[in-house]
Amino acid sequence: MTTAMPARRPKSRPATYTSATRMARVLYGLLSRPHGWSFAAIQDELGISERTLLRYLAACRKELVDERGNPVFEAVQRGDRRVVRLCGAARDVDSTAYQVLSFYFALSVFRFLEGTVLKEGVDDLWEAFRRTLPPARRERLQAFERKFYTVSYAVKDYRDADATLDVLVRALVQERRLRIEYARLWRGGETTVHDFAPYTLVLYRGGLYVIGRSHRHREIVYLAVERIVTAEMTPLRFDYPRRYSPEKHLDGTFGIVEGPETEVVLRLHGEESARLLAARRLHPTQRVLKDAGGGARLTMTVRGTSELKNWILAQGPFVEVLEPASLRAEIGAALREAARLYDTAGKGIA
Repeated sequence: MTTAMPARRPKSRPATYTSATRMARVLYGLLSRPHGWSFAAIQDELGISERTLLRYLAACRKELVDERGNPVFEAVQRGDRRVVRLCGAARDVDSTAYQVLSFYFALSVFRFLEGTVLKEGVDDLWEAFRRTLPPARRERLQAFERKFYTVSYAVKDYRDADATLDVLVRALVQERRLRIEYARLWRGGETTVHDFAPYTLVLYRGGLYVIGRSHRHREIVYLAVERIVTAEMTPLRFDYPRRYSPEKHLDGTFGIVEGPETEVVLRLHGEESARLLAARRLHPTQRVLKDAGGGARLTMTVRGTSELKNWILAQGPFVEVLEPASLRAEIGAALREAARLYDTAGKGIA
């Protein structure tokens, strides 16, 4: 009687240099992708099927482990996509670098407040964050301020506004009313007094403004911090309005809201200037349409044109006001006056 021999299972294919190279490429790719790498992108990069990728990942889960025996990377589901990412410990170095960078840039916005209580708070936060990191990573941050840098444009000086900033911050947190003596800009130092409920401290174009409600007005207004002569916190509290949003009182690049809504149409002259300006988000309502001459038309609805006028004048011959006619006339008059200042005829200037 002949005994049938059991069928041998086919041996799994031994790892080849090609397989090892591909697995190394996956790991190398993950090091530069702290948020993960999709299955589809890996398959396209390596020219392999999903079945082959799963086989590589299964092998790596056994062979590529950390000192605790945990896998170095894992597969997770994100919506309808499958993604490979580094596991927690292996991901720390990259994610920490991204967190530090995000945190540093967020803090750097307030660097212009040198010499004030707010600047001291920024420095304390940055130092406290550094202390939470392991010594080796803390050492890498020694030159961080030189590796990532921000440049603020035409910032205001608040070194003499320390007491004002301290009162504003406390009143905002505690929702307390303020008695503010405020200098009028065009009245030769004349001041007015406001019983003021502060809602928001706004950083806008290198300056600080407090938005809130004053007893002198029936609407929400803003006050420039540098023009606050005195600020005293009163014992009276106010209810912070539920429907209030600071976004409703800001107008993109063109400032803090002041004035009626106006539709503005600008012509951007020249292909280069049109391309540069169209690449910027100047206003939430902006619409840019290219014209046949290489320029473009920029249309937007602004609330008040005071700061818009300054921006248009700064663009010189590259931006022309088409509508409204009143704004075009104002810009034209200002440019003619500027041209008169530079008219050297008859003044003996070479």
